[in-house]
Amino acid sequence: MPRNHADTAAVTGTATARWLRRLGLALPLLMLAANLLAWLRWGTDLPFLDDWRAYNEGRSTSLALARLFEATNNTIAPVGLALDALAQRWLGGNPIAYQTLSMLGVLGSLLWLQWRLLGWALRQPLWQALAFGLCLFMLQSGSYWGEQNLAYHQALPLVALLGAAWLNFGLAPAAPWRLAGVGALGVVAGLSYVSGAVGALVMGLGWLALAWLMRGQVAAALRARAASGGAALALAGALGTALQIGLTRRAGADALGQSMWLTWPNDSDFWVFLAGKLGRASGHGFEALALEALWVAALALALLGAAALALRAVAGAGKAGARWRRVALVWLPLAALVLAYLGLVSLGRAGLREAGVQGAEAVFRLAYGRFHFFWVTLLLPWAAAVLALALRRRAAPALAALLTLACGAALARGVFDVGAYYRSASAFRAGEIRCLSRQLGSGQPVRCPGFDMVGMPDWTRAYLHARAVGASFVRYLPIVEREGFGHDWLRWEMPADRARVQWHGAQPLADGWVQTTDDPQLQLSLQGVTPAPPDCRVLGVQLAVRAAQPGVAQLFYRRRGMAGYSELAAVRKPYAPDAEGLARLEFAVDSPTGFEPALRLDPADGPVRLQLLDLRVACRLSATPGAAEEGSHGR
Repeated sequence: MPRNHADTAAVTGTATARWLRRLGLALPLLMLAANLLAWLRWGTDLPFLDDWRAYNEGRSTSLALARLFEATNNTIAPVGLALDALAQRWLGGNPIAYQTLSMLGVLGSLLWLQWRLLGWALRQPLWQALAFGLCLFMLQSGSYWGEQNLAYHQALPLVALLGAAWLNFGLAPAAPWRLAGVGALGVVAGLSYVSGAVGALVMGLGWLALAWLMRGQVAAALRARAASGGAALALAGALGTALQIGLTRRAGADALGQSMWLTWPNDSDFWVFLAGKLGRASGHGFEALALEALWVAALALALLGAAALALRAVAGAGKAGARWRRVALVWLPLAALVLAYLGLVSLGRAGLREAGVQGAEAVFRLAYGRFHFFWVTLLLPWAAAVLALALRRRAAPALAALLTLACGAALARGVFDVGAYYRSASAFRAGEIRCLSRQLGSGQPVRCPGFDMVGMPDWTRAYLHARAVGASFVRYLPIVEREGFGHDWLRWEMPADRARVQWHGAQPLADGWVQTTDDPQLQLSLQGVTPAPPDCRVLGVQLAVRAAQPGVAQLFYRRRGMAGYSELAAVRKPYAPDAEGLARLEFAVDSPTGFEPALRLDPADGPVRLQLLDLRVACRLSATPGAAEEGSHGR
């Protein structure tokens, strides 16, 4: 009878372990599938922000060395630029196809390398799978996919560096091309991004340091591989770093990037920004600042503790077991290169912010807005591996509990909400498409909000180059006949409608001119119009002003149910008056739930002298059958 109980317990334990292994392996793969499906569902065939530069410069298909090694944003990235040019030639630059391939290639490679390295280091399948499960944070949205095609360039060094680790330690010791392969991958990392060059140098030095620390221990072959591989990788990293510095800091190179304000470690903003990036690696922050600060502190202490445990284990002569040595050779250099990367990001990005972003809380929250958290996510499985070695016989239940807690935190911090990010990017691109199609063929400069961010005052040149190289998005943006504006809600030329418009922050002058204050506003009432604002899905506003100087107009709208105006429901547009002082603007905004019957239009962003010549508000698309034939003025 006791034997039967023991047999049953053994079978149950084996079954539980088998399901836990499957769960740990499945979680990251399911997250990758979710990202891929969300991108295929919401992706749009239209370049995004920085991707426009290659079209605007007329070099989207160029493989010329001068272009590949040109400095941009304080780095050279010839590997990624070459891949971009090939994608333009072979895929027409189609972001849906290109980002699908880069997502599968980069994320798939990183998952494979993490799996193989964890297996090599731990030599325990259940520990390997449960630690691998923490790769789920690497698969959260908001990283390098969903917006710019070229964003993934910053992940290429990680593929090369983890590949170098696997090549150096995971393959048979007798492989004759091991050192050449490690050095070559170090060169690829350095030519992918400046962070890759620094990362190769740091990882190579880390291997050398650990080989020196383990000199009194057994496993001479492993120490030899760490020393020789570390020398090869450090040399490649040193050459790459020298090349990066030389090409980005020479006179006339990347002048805009060099003008960035650098935030050094003696400035508290450096560390506050770095802490924000660390917190973002585990998902979107908690709304309460105190709770989020505690969370980040706990995460930092956990990573530091794991590093200290591994360092202590290998520093004692002859005391470290084989598993500790193998985990340390991956974990400690990886942690060092991620810390170096975070230092580079804080150095260049903590000060790259609007003037209004001041104070520790604002800088901390700012750090949650971009994809530079990605590198940190690679550390989490290795911190779990250290935990397994520290607990040994209790490792399996501890890792299972850790993975459960990680899933709960991921759920609470929006890690599993993959689709929201891709939907948001899709909505932005939909607005860009409307903006482009409305202006294309007008004979006037084509201006849209996204172009202001990349220094493109006119999209026409980029469009002409895209047509010349057969870019895939051009087929969706042909030059067509211009259509009617819509079904009028308000027209400035009609006296009855002028009563719907109220000036705020403006002093009337002679002949219809006004002198605005710091915050001029036009409050527009849409009560009683047809179709009713809640039934409208796309709202359009046309504005014509005569102004004494260029300015920026901003339209605020309220989706149905919104109590007040918000920057999240607003559109900004710059304008430059022509020779006669005339400027015309058109806004189009959409809402799946309709609109509240009021608008706020800021015709300028400060004191300026201007004259309102025309104002027109219309419903461009109504959800009410028959409303298209009516309109508030019977048009």
